[in-house]
Amino acid sequence: MSLFLKKFENHTEYEEARQNLILPNVSYCVNENEVHYNPYVEPPFFCKLMLNDGRIVELEGSGDLTYDMVSKTYSATVVSTEIGTLCTSIGARAFVNCSGLTSCTIGSGVTSIGVNAFSGCRSLTSIGIPSGVTTIGDYAFNYCSGLTSIDISNSVTSIGVNAFSNCRSLTSIGIPSGVTSINNYTFKYCNSLTSVTIPNSVTSIGNWVFNNCYSLTSIDIPNSVTSISDNAFQGCSGLTSCTIGSGVTTIGNDAFYGCSSLTSITSNATTAPTIQSGTFYGVKTGGTLTVPSGSSGYDTWMQNANYYLGKYNWTKVEQ
Repeated sequence: MSLFLKKFENHTEYEEARQNLILPNVSYCVNENEVHYNPYVEPPFFCKLMLNDGRIVELEGSGDLTYDMVSKTYSATVVSTEIGTLCTSIGARAFVNCSGLTSCTIGSGVTSIGVNAFSGCRSLTSIGIPSGVTTIGDYAFNYCSGLTSIDISNSVTSIGVNAFSNCRSLTSIGIPSGVTSINNYTFKYCNSLTSVTIPNSVTSIGNWVFNNCYSLTSIDIPNSVTSISDNAFQGCSGLTSCTIGSGVTTIGNDAFYGCSSLTSITSNATTAPTIQSGTFYGVKTGGTLTVPSGSSGYDTWMQNANYYLGKYNWTKVEQ
């Protein structure tokens, strides 16, 4: 089948072409004003881009959607995108720094979102991760500063380092039940985050995960978690209460450093988790530590010395 050059002047002309089953089918344009199209192409499709001048470009292909296909050419002009079922992977940096991108629909064929895939898409306000996606790569949504909500399907089992860091408008997130580890820096500087749901599948909370999430007011760490790493909640100045699950055995350096509103900790472990230098440095004076009746090891937490709760005149209560 031969390919023709066609320039769609506006969205209306494109829709008229669609009615006649003339769908644009583009891999690499001669320039941004020209669109290759095949009059016989029908769904399923690979990827469609809506540009800021009203034009619609359809990228042809299958498998991996790459940086060369999207961001390299269209980072300054794409405003929305629809990723079709022929796409199985949103590759590394595919939409990096597409600062005008406001919406993205991800098709059911996608199984992975790559490293830095949407990093710097600061106009993106919401996105849904469909069933079928299993991995969200490192820095995937880093600096998506306009992102207020994200719906992550339960098929996701891996969320990478810094995946949502610096998403400063994100208010709530639920972590899928298949995720076993919350990796380092995942939600660092998510300043508007007020609610986090951690499922019972999670066994570890990494370094700096919720660093400077200062709108977070409470956190419930499930019994499945065995370790809370260094600086995990450092700078969460709005945090007032924390429940620590019965499975936690270690809490890292500076884990709650600078949690200046924290006045209530409930630990369900019968043997006190090991704490490190600075674990509770800077918590609010006069708080309450609630522990199981007959538990052991919490006297260490209550020492009247730097970094310990006794330094801040906390009271231990058994129940």
